[in-house]
Amino acid sequence: MDRIREALGSGLPVIEVHAELAAGTDDVRAAALVVCDALGIPRGEAERRLRGCQDLWGEFGPGDERLVGELLDGIGLFDVHVTLDERGERIRGLMRRAMGASGGISSGIGVGILRKLDTGRLPEAFAVLVRVRVRERGDPVRYWAVLGTAGELLAAWLPSGDEEAAGRVREARERCAREAALTAR
Repeated sequence: MDRIREALGSGLPVIEVHAELAAGTDDVRAAALVVCDALGIPRGEAERRLRGCQDLWGEFGPGDERLVGELLDGIGLFDVHVTLDERGERIRGLMRRAMGASGGISSGIGVGILRKLDTGRLPEAFAVLVRVRVRERGDPVRYWAVLGTAGELLAAWLPSGDEEAAGRVREARERCAREAALTAR
């Protein structure tokens, strides 16, 4: 376990860590659970995330460990969900409300946004949300207003010195303001 935590702590991608561990066993599922444990994901939660994957295990053989890791990462198995401070949680909640006001987001994009929100990558989630098209059944005025509030709070919440995130949020806020102005007409 220490070796796995060390590998993860060194910056080695989780997919690579899983592939290396799985290559030494014929039980890729067990390897996935060990990686989840090393990430701090509770066993029950990891088991829940793996539900529905039973049919996968027999379909892969030696040499497929990286592919298995990519698939498991793709379903969010290795996502470490974070609890944010009060302001961060408020921002995350606003972004979820905006998703509801959109009238529906395509599943792939929606899952990606939710994964970003769950793992605390709020600037990334915000940047994606401002590119979402509000559907006909959505409420564009509410969508852009809620998203605008989230962006304002997000800009103030970001740690100083994170210029990349600040730039991403600034550009996204500008787009959000333009869209809100167009919607108000």
